[in-house]
Amino acid sequence: MAALGPDLYETLQIRYPRSPTRALAPESPPAASRWALGTAVGMGVVMVLVLGAALAALITLRPQSPSESPAAAQRRKEQLGRWLQGLSLGWLHHRGKIYYFSGEKKPWGEAEAACRFTHSHLASITSAEEQDYLAREARGGSYWIGLVATGSGGSWRWVDGAAYSQAQSFWAPGQPDSQDHGQWGQEGCAQIHPVGNGLWNDHNCNFTFPWICKRDLSRP
Repeated sequence: MAALGPDLYETLQIRYPRSPTRALAPESPPAASRWALGTAVGMGVVMVLVLGAALAALITLRPQSPSESPAAAQRRKEQLGRWLQGLSLGWLHHRGKIYYFSGEKKPWGEAEAACRFTHSHLASITSAEEQDYLAREARGGSYWIGLVATGSGGSWRWVDGAAYSQAQSFWAPGQPDSQDHGQWGQEGCAQIHPVGNGLWNDHNCNFTFPWICKRDLSRP
């Protein structure tokens, strides 16, 4: 990917269709009342989602057998606590994993350090279903993921230790291209990118982007 300015693709936007709006009822409540009602309803929806996620956590982390050891039961309790704490801090639960989409920008290395601070890593993507989910949640944004080129040959690997497979990768057409950014160096870190509706692009690791952390709840 050629470097035009700091990043040509940062200016691209994908427009998503808006949901059709409904006309207000003829006798709408006063603005203040509507605001209070909307706030209450919004909080109610959030509580339902959190409680639903908590229920899913309880079901997933329930004892697998009556003979489960006290140590295993304690690990499950701690795992549930981490899960619920993560949900309360803006993490998203999906199929036994939790993901965090940052609201700030950092270089790739600092983004991975931020994930490690929360006992996670930059996200690995190992299935088409997971790719579709993260691309959808990215909503047309650019986010660092945990794929980095290492060694003299620039071999790609997932920073969390997941196995990387070229056959199970989701690069945008023509990527990775290892574009040279001069004093910034070559591109060696991957990101979900607006081009291709969330397909991967390699970028210079020193540039700043938001990032996605991932934690597999089946692991301690």
